[in-house]
Amino acid sequence: MVKALAALTLGLCFALSTFSAFAAAAEKKQPDWPQLTPEQQQILAPLASDWNNFDDRRRKKWLLTAKRYPKLKPEQQLRLQAQMQDWAKLTPEQRTIARENYKKLEKQPPEKREVVMQKLREQQNLAQGTSKNAQPAPYLPTTSAAPAKVPEASQAAQASVPAGQTR
Repeated sequence: MVKALAALTLGLCFALSTFSAFAAAAEKKQPDWPQLTPEQQQILAPLASDWNNFDDRRRKKWLLTAKRYPKLKPEQQLRLQAQMQDWAKLTPEQRTIARENYKKLEKQPPEKREVVMQKLREQQNLAQGTSKNAQPAPYLPTTSAAPAKVPEASQAAQASVPAGQTR
């Protein structure tokens, strides 16, 4: 019994120390815009005016995105740039609505997300003056596995969120 309690205590201490180290790393102050590398600034340029208002968690996520950016295919890079530009155009209220709607849709089954995606593609195509059979706008996710934007948000608040990103 004493050995088991000692092992449990030792395990908890190890887990807590690991968690503390991880938490400390996660809380590390993320750089302000002037402290970014020229490459990061170029990739994240659409977010420049908002960057210093982002919390550290959001900055860290965008920095991870910028790190992956060079490995993306050119069409994926264009899509990401369009997403950032659309996001930068939104008001803080529209961004809040978009985040809330994204979280709601993320919980939906893939079939429901696909239905919403199809409606969004149709709306986007109509806005661009193209037919319903046209390809979706380059910044819209095209698979049912990817969480989509929610139609009840205003047109401007329908900014797409990069896969794995939460804003």
